[in-house]
Amino acid sequence: MKILKEINQNIEFFGRYKDQIFFTWNKSSALELETFLENIREKHLNVRFQKFISTNAQFLNAYIENQQGQLYSRVHYDPNIPRYTLPYTMSHSKSAHSDWLRAVLILAVCYCTLVDDFQQERIYLELAYLINSYSLLFVETHVKHFFNYFHAQIMRYSANQSIYDKFRQQWFKFVEQ
Repeated sequence: MKILKEINQNIEFFGRYKDQIFFTWNKSSALELETFLENIREKHLNVRFQKFISTNAQFLNAYIENQQGQLYSRVHYDPNIPRYTLPYTMSHSKSAHSDWLRAVLILAVCYCTLVDDFQQERIYLELAYLINSYSLLFVETHVKHFFNYFHAQIMRYSANQSIYDKFRQQWFKFVEQ
């Protein structure tokens, strides 16, 4: 946890998963970054890391990019994994896939900074279910439930970026509670 505190004081955005940490660095010089990393190495001898410098990166199925100083992100799909497939479940597949649909819609809200990317992801998910023999009623019911739960029925088909930004802010506040 000490490393996260150090990172949080010096950067703009970070993510973690198990023993992996991802962070962006927007300070002025590469020397500052090297000094920061060297301090971590000295304080935490067991920590190993790989430095990757770029304007974009993929981390945990997220594509993250610095677009002229603005953070842009969307869902990223590994090109080696077939599209439109659902995760394998051994039993109660309808129930498991229902939970998975809600989870990936939530993930899309987290990852997609632009409304167009979010809507494209929503459509992709709906198609994935239809292609895998789920009924239109199943898809409609679960997607509608997702938007109703967050009191955001208007977002189902909206292409308005400001409405989407408010929806995301509402969602992030909900998660913080």
